[in-house]
Amino acid sequence: MTTHSPRLNDLISRLDDLGRDATLAGIAESLTTAALTAEDVAPFVRSNPAMYHRARVVQRGHYELLVMTWLPGQASEPHDHTGAVCALQVIRGAAVEGEYSVAPDGFADLEYESLVRTGQVTAGQDGGVHTVRNPSASDLLVTVHVYAPPLGEVRRYTCRPGSSVPRPRSDGPTALVVGAGFSGTMTAAHLLRCAPQLNVVLAERRGSLGEGVAYGTRDAAHLLNVPAARMSAWPDRPTDFLEWARRRDPAVHPTDFLPRQWYGDYLRDTLRSTARQSRGRLDLILGEVRRVARHPDGGWMAHFDHGPSFRADVVVLAIGHRPPSDPLRGVWAGPRDRFIPDPWRPFAVGTVPADEPVAILGSGLTAVDTVLSLCQTPRSAPITLISRKGLLPHAHATAPVTPQDLAAFVNELLGTGPSPRAAALSCGIHRRARKLIADGGDWRSVVDGLRPHTARLWQALSPSERSRFLSRLRPFWEAHRHRMAPQVADRLAELRRSGLVELVAGQVVGTQASPDNVRLDIAPRRGGPLVSRAVGWVINCTGPAPSNRPEANPVIGSLLIHGWLTRDELSLGLEVAPDGQAVGANGTAVTDLFVVGTLRKPQTWESTAVPELRLQAADVAARIANRYPADVGL
Repeated sequence: MTTHSPRLNDLISRLDDLGRDATLAGIAESLTTAALTAEDVAPFVRSNPAMYHRARVVQRGHYELLVMTWLPGQASEPHDHTGAVCALQVIRGAAVEGEYSVAPDGFADLEYESLVRTGQVTAGQDGGVHTVRNPSASDLLVTVHVYAPPLGEVRRYTCRPGSSVPRPRSDGPTALVVGAGFSGTMTAAHLLRCAPQLNVVLAERRGSLGEGVAYGTRDAAHLLNVPAARMSAWPDRPTDFLEWARRRDPAVHPTDFLPRQWYGDYLRDTLRSTARQSRGRLDLILGEVRRVARHPDGGWMAHFDHGPSFRADVVVLAIGHRPPSDPLRGVWAGPRDRFIPDPWRPFAVGTVPADEPVAILGSGLTAVDTVLSLCQTPRSAPITLISRKGLLPHAHATAPVTPQDLAAFVNELLGTGPSPRAAALSCGIHRRARKLIADGGDWRSVVDGLRPHTARLWQALSPSERSRFLSRLRPFWEAHRHRMAPQVADRLAELRRSGLVELVAGQVVGTQASPDNVRLDIAPRRGGPLVSRAVGWVINCTGPAPSNRPEANPVIGSLLIHGWLTRDELSLGLEVAPDGQAVGANGTAVTDLFVVGTLRKPQTWESTAVPELRLQAADVAARIANRYPADVGL
């Protein structure tokens, strides 16, 4: 039995600790931190004149660790890693990694090669075709590889006969938009409108365009949270959605809160009609982008879970929310058959019987939507909403409320002194709203009047004050800012009066699940003895996970590892320049990598609703169009 060196044991321990949720970023960080040397892996180095040698160091259920030895000139065939992520570190010598695209005739064409030096780590998701080779004429190459999960199927490809040099570009400039929710769909539409010289490729991992999480519901009870008159997808066509809705139903009123499914239909129609009127080209790919890698000649190589890889000159990340994280992971005991981790998963809620009690974790808009879905048919068993603060979203006013002009008020709040405190800003806003209510006004006009100034207020806060806002004040702000349609609020109030829905302010601190039910122990917010509830189902409505986390989105993970993206310190999204360009690990803007949507929350806070997103999409598209004038090709 081989005795491992302390550093190798440290690496194995780190990989073990990652568990079954091991991510590309976590594996790459473990390799870098372990700082292996040639001495650490010497017992596994073996030369094989026939082909490179693979020596397994350890294999667990969720990963395997190997040492590979390459004689001068030895190389792997073009291959992929189906279903497994791979991180590679060069321990001795230097490696050349080749990236390939697969042509329609089945041959693999070399796109480019890059040098990986001693100590460097390169990593990729399970998308893409690559090779590794030892370019030296005399020196040995030794590499360490981690595959998670252990490598199963490996597909090998055939190089095009007579071709060993990178394939030249033969098409025009290409813009890849990753994600086809609102942000991606409208970025593509704006590119077709203002940059017809570009080939626009819109990639979406789901089966439908224009939906994302927000507009993918098929439940007619799920309504938009903004009146129809304010939901145009175009900044310069304010009545576009209202006009579209009236073509579907002439009775639609500007103040109506329409079904969210309609809005997904509207976005698809908008993209289709824009594509028909444009001289540009639009290609749709229904597949997940698994990796985006820098091309040495400029631009990017995009690799997908299915289908061929291709080269893009500019990439727009329009990645929205991912499923929520599990808030009960550390306190759940027993089988998890009765835990629904994501209420938006198809058919997830529809299978819950009406005569079985339900606990919903969270009390925001997603929780309210879930209540409405559960009560679409007559219900006899109760629903318990559990959240730490015990806050429900407020309702929109039944009649339109005019936002106040708060420019002078915001100037006064911020003053000219040092960075303000979040609590001081909150108190000032609260006093303003209370005075307005005392004078017979509506507090909503204050909250809505802050909308044009939210980014300025957020940017004035120091990182520590932003953190205090997130931990202490955010739930109160969001309950007032993100409101229910009046008819939704009326229905929820009716269900609470009937006793079918209760709200508990507290935190679940223990669970005991059986095949038939789940017992929850809840610590009340204001102290006192634990509160217990026995339910048939637990549904997680705590809110979406940030898409900047490597485990949440593969393409984000690959770009983070190689320094093309930077996470913000509060884990809200990504560091982004004011013009939408991503900021790399070196602190400079990446001029051909843009971000639109919720990932820009660290800079502006408000980056999830249509008014902000439609402006971002238009601005980024215009900046990309300026990079490639209509009379200039690549």
